[in-house]
Amino acid sequence: MKRSSMRTGLALLAGVMLLGACDNGSVLLWPWVNIAAKEEAVPEDPSLPPPPPPLIPVDPLNPSDPFGGAVPNPNGNVGAPSEDGTPFDVKPENPAIDTGDGKPLESAETGEPLPPLPVPTETASNEPTPTPPVTTPETPAPTGPTEPTTPTTPPVTTPPVTTPPTTTPTPPVVVPASFYFFRASNLAPASGTGSTEMTALVPDMLFPIKSAPAVAQTQVYRWGGGIKGGDQCDVRNFTAPWRDNYCESRSTENTTPWCPKKGAHLGQDIRVGTPDGCKAEVKTKAAERSRYEVVAVEDGVISNVGSYSITLRADSGGRIYRYLHLNMKKLMVATNQTVKKGDLLGYVSNDFGGTPTTLHLHFEIKLNTAAYGWQYAPPYASLLEAYKRRENNSGAQVADDFVVASTPN
Repeated sequence: MKRSSMRTGLALLAGVMLLGACDNGSVLLWPWVNIAAKEEAVPEDPSLPPPPPPLIPVDPLNPSDPFGGAVPNPNGNVGAPSEDGTPFDVKPENPAIDTGDGKPLESAETGEPLPPLPVPTETASNEPTPTPPVTTPETPAPTGPTEPTTPTTPPVTTPPVTTPPTTTPTPPVVVPASFYFFRASNLAPASGTGSTEMTALVPDMLFPIKSAPAVAQTQVYRWGGGIKGGDQCDVRNFTAPWRDNYCESRSTENTTPWCPKKGAHLGQDIRVGTPDGCKAEVKTKAAERSRYEVVAVEDGVISNVGSYSITLRADSGGRIYRYLHLNMKKLMVATNQTVKKGDLLGYVSNDFGGTPTTLHLHFEIKLNTAAYGWQYAPPYASLLEAYKRRENNSGAQVADDFVVASTPN
């Protein structure tokens, strides 16, 4: 009898506990109850911004796309203070900052002075002009009746002495250099210490600018930059030699095994176009810039689209490319979209989330290294080889003009 009463008490106690768990909405004790079905809709906070619309992948080569070929990017240039995109105020030129342009350029191969380069134009062509072949007019054959000939005794002939024909070698067509370049790791004066790695680490990639003239160079220590000041459309920016700016001193905490110091610039800046094109783009609203096309350097997939960058993960494996400062309101690709080498990704601009910068493309290469894992690698030499192929022109290397200096105080 006592055992029966004890069992009844325990059963009543368990029932009370289960009912209490039910009232508390315990999912563990009541897994078969659809708690979510009982939840009431929580009213939205009117102070929060509406959620962004989803990105819609489009075919970048399809001109009939309803979006006009552009992918809506709700995060484009987040933080920009106006609808015109990132502003850029022209700072007074600082004459104390040496751009290196005041020294005469000499050939690294011969030591001879190099002629100044012409100012690039929007219709410039780097193809050599073919030399027309020299043709000799043929002598016309005689016409009319011929007189009969009297047969004669055939003369005694001696075998002719044959001499090999003399041939004049055709001189090769010399294509003048369409651009000049400093060696890799030769940075602008007082802008930092370059990397010791000068190899083209990705020798097979495409140049990221489709067809416009381009000059790899610092955007900070030249005209229009935050340190040098002046006008970014200065003609001297577009006639200068190529110059590496990987490892350039910046106010960051970036580090990499390829740079000797912390606070390094881990990509290559590329100025694109012409002085006239630059002036036209400055006057164009940021969301409408589409003058200079940016393309995929390899087959791959767009793994990320940010507020001022897109990331391309290459199918070849072990390579990631980042493109910064495009017109993020007129992108031609979306996240997870597959692209082929040479496909249009977007257009050069200066989107940077509200921070002033010049019109240019910042390009990065990230490699999966055996010793250090994923690291931002020096892109200058790879870009240089890709540009030579695009232009069908080997350019001319400029002799070093100074000993690399330290960062100014």
